[in-house]
Amino acid sequence: MPRSTGVLGGFLAGCVLALGAPISFAAARAGILAGITPGDLVLLRYLVAGLLLLPVLLYLGIGNLAGIGWGRGAILLLTGGPVFALLQTGGYAYAPLAHGGVIAPAGVTIFSTIIAAVALHERLSRSHLLGAGLVILGIVLIGCEGLRAASGERIWMGDMLFVASAIPWATFTVLVRYWRLEAVRVITVVSVLSISVTLPAYLAVAGTNHLLSLPMGELSTQALVQGGVQGILAMLGYTHAIRVLGVSRAVLFPAAVPAVSVLIGIPLLGEIPSMAQWLGLTLVTIGLLAAAGVPRRLLWQRKVCLS
Repeated sequence: MPRSTGVLGGFLAGCVLALGAPISFAAARAGILAGITPGDLVLLRYLVAGLLLLPVLLYLGIGNLAGIGWGRGAILLLTGGPVFALLQTGGYAYAPLAHGGVIAPAGVTIFSTIIAAVALHERLSRSHLLGAGLVILGIVLIGCEGLRAASGERIWMGDMLFVASAIPWATFTVLVRYWRLEAVRVITVVSVLSISVTLPAYLAVAGTNHLLSLPMGELSTQALVQGGVQGILAMLGYTHAIRVLGVSRAVLFPAAVPAVSVLIGIPLLGEIPSMAQWLGLTLVTIGLLAAAGVPRRLLWQRKVCLS
């Protein structure tokens, strides 16, 4: 395969994440506004991903969980499975897309950096610290709307759920990095284990009558987006982008998630951000790029080209 074709494929794979994650956020918000509960969305996400990836787990070996092991698999389930998904999805029951699409990804970046520095003793560069500061400032600006909300509105509760969801996912991210696990194996194990836990819990709490009472068209759409697009394609796309493009270019795609989320929400949901939210979004995007070291890498590459 020509190198140019491989690079193009890497960029297209990265775009799957940059578009897939915001689409799933927007679909979750739209589904909740239409009467779908966060529990319904979590069930659909893992039902689709778990069933589709079950043959992969059987091929890789279910006895030792695709080489990951049951002990590590249980920890990955707790940090990157239904608990995380329920917290993140539950936030959309209270807060608009502009909040979740920005706070959740930015929170993961901040908490991942902190956990990696403490647990893995990774040195924090100036760009990391500067980016983290900008991200926190941007989140504060976006969250101010929740604190100023009219009596009876609970936007701030959604913001807190988004922040809370970032903690287990950040832990999950650091563990995957620390254990040097392959993304395909991790996604497969977490998806299959998640549905084995989520389905019995859902049937015990909500029951089949509730599920059957929901509109089939909405359920089908959410199953496709949450389970297929976000649960499988977006994560695999990012993995392929890293392998083909390298980290320095692949990090551009997750940094685009907040901006794309907000832009998708305007025509789809009619949720137009306020001036404070636009400013917060700008600060978060710049902060994510700075934390990833993108400006420094671009300056270095320009210097190399000029020399």
